[in-house]
Amino acid sequence: MVGVSLRPHAGKRSASEVAAGVLEQLRHRGPDGLGLVDHGTAALGMARLRIRSRPLDSVPFAGSGAVFAFNGEVYRADGVVPEGGLEEARRAGEPDAATAVDGMYAVVGGDPDGTLRAVRDPLGIKPLYLREAPEGVAVASEVGPLVDVFGRAPVRPAAFAQFLLSGRRVVDGGSFFEGIRAVRPGERLTLRDGRITRSVPARPAPCAPGMPEAAELRAALETAVDRMLLTDRRVGLAVSGGLDSTLVARLLARRGIRDLPTVSVLPQDTGDGVRDLSDLGLSDAVIDTWQHHSTSFGPADLLAGLPAAVRSLGEPVAMSSLPMYRALAKLAGAAGITVLLVGEGADELFAGYHRYRALYAGEFTDPVDFYLPYERRELVTALLGGDACADATGELRRAVGRSREAAAERHGIEPTVIDVVREHEYEHSLEPLLRRTDHLLMAEGIEGRTPFLHGGVAELARRYPARSLVRGSQTKAALREAFADLLPPSYRVQPKQPFRAPVRQWLRGGLLPRVDRTLADATESLRRLGVRPAGMLLLRERLAAGDAAACTLAFALLSTVEWLHWLDDSAARSEVPVSA
Repeated sequence: MVGVSLRPHAGKRSASEVAAGVLEQLRHRGPDGLGLVDHGTAALGMARLRIRSRPLDSVPFAGSGAVFAFNGEVYRADGVVPEGGLEEARRAGEPDAATAVDGMYAVVGGDPDGTLRAVRDPLGIKPLYLREAPEGVAVASEVGPLVDVFGRAPVRPAAFAQFLLSGRRVVDGGSFFEGIRAVRPGERLTLRDGRITRSVPARPAPCAPGMPEAAELRAALETAVDRMLLTDRRVGLAVSGGLDSTLVARLLARRGIRDLPTVSVLPQDTGDGVRDLSDLGLSDAVIDTWQHHSTSFGPADLLAGLPAAVRSLGEPVAMSSLPMYRALAKLAGAAGITVLLVGEGADELFAGYHRYRALYAGEFTDPVDFYLPYERRELVTALLGGDACADATGELRRAVGRSREAAAERHGIEPTVIDVVREHEYEHSLEPLLRRTDHLLMAEGIEGRTPFLHGGVAELARRYPARSLVRGSQTKAALREAFADLLPPSYRVQPKQPFRAPVRQWLRGGLLPRVDRTLADATESLRRLGVRPAGMLLLRERLAAGDAAACTLAFALLSTVEWLHWLDDSAARSEVPVSA
């Protein structure tokens, strides 16, 4: 999906020519249709992956003078299912969509006078990026096509420092490029004559009082699963053997879903993944009709899959799951799946990660300390210098402050450390995972659907007090208890197995010589991002010693190297200018 608004007489290219260039790079998103509409100084277009709207609808969707480029699905609007892509796009673009619509969407609507209106769903399930330049404004479903849309966007070393320090994402609201940012979840934009004339951020919805009853949560997730089945294309399920995907599997089985393709990645040296559906411990007879597909994933696959995965995302990442997710997407594509149900969101909603146990045990009095272990801060200081590290720390502290304000507005009280972290996780943990899901699945022509983020599940999760989410060493306690009778007894206590590669084990093993050589060779190219040779030497020494923080940072730098290669190889094959 793309929308372009140019300033009058901004250059030699028309808005439709600019949009066509972006759209060409998004073709993989829509094997069922491609279209572009010109409004003079504005244009919008979309590459279509048809899931359940009418096959012959032209794109972008047009009606009553308005035109819509639309990425996503609307499952319910005011209690009914919209018919066709036009109605979905129209309803998602209306001002009350955040409360009246259940769906995942990014929409750009165009009027005959050249005004464009853009909006993204409240949880940020579907991505949308924005670039502002002197020539105009462009929005698109991916970062990559925006990098060259108005000439090369300079790289931001300050953003790289924030990424390296937090290990998650750029925390100041921008991106790795000057002038490019993600449209914030729930944000509404108006574009006219090459400018943003209005930007309305989403406000935190007040949290209803009282802890939900188990029956409420069960009903909400049942509703969400039903909505995920609205499609005329083949549906599949990603299973890991963990609580979330096993629960969705059981709910699908109870609905009598037969011949369901399931997929799983089996990373070596971990307990993650499902080799055979009997491993789930579910006795439903219908599961015997399902077809399971699995693929092994080892250290060599981690490095081999990194370049393509980074190119799909358009930015470096510290998530070792990125190449694993690419393997999952390719496996699902080979199985003929067009709609894949995934478990994203459950860990952030119900406190599923191991790292939450110390937080809920009261070991942190400052949310920033939760995100910045001393060992990581020490190494990043060596890599980038004290000033860059201090600036990045300041940006993280400001981002946490914004999360504190949002938590206070949502709950109407002074938030605790846990409240602040829970709010912060939606934007800085969940959204990057959702972007990973969308980019890597859509690269294979697959739409990812997230049951835990629909049907009112997220709203109910916010009402749970901290004591009900983590109890001692048990995470996701509320979810386990609400569905205890639907799962084998082992799932009531089974610890979380994160979907990630065991980087420390793999990088200090047989991969160490290759990784060390790559980092040594990349030392000079990384200097353009502010990385110091002495810091790289220290990192490599710590990596050889098996230091956990060094292994994590080494993977982040490996992804950065691949990202720089992608930038250097793209378009005119010229070096990206780095801002001061």
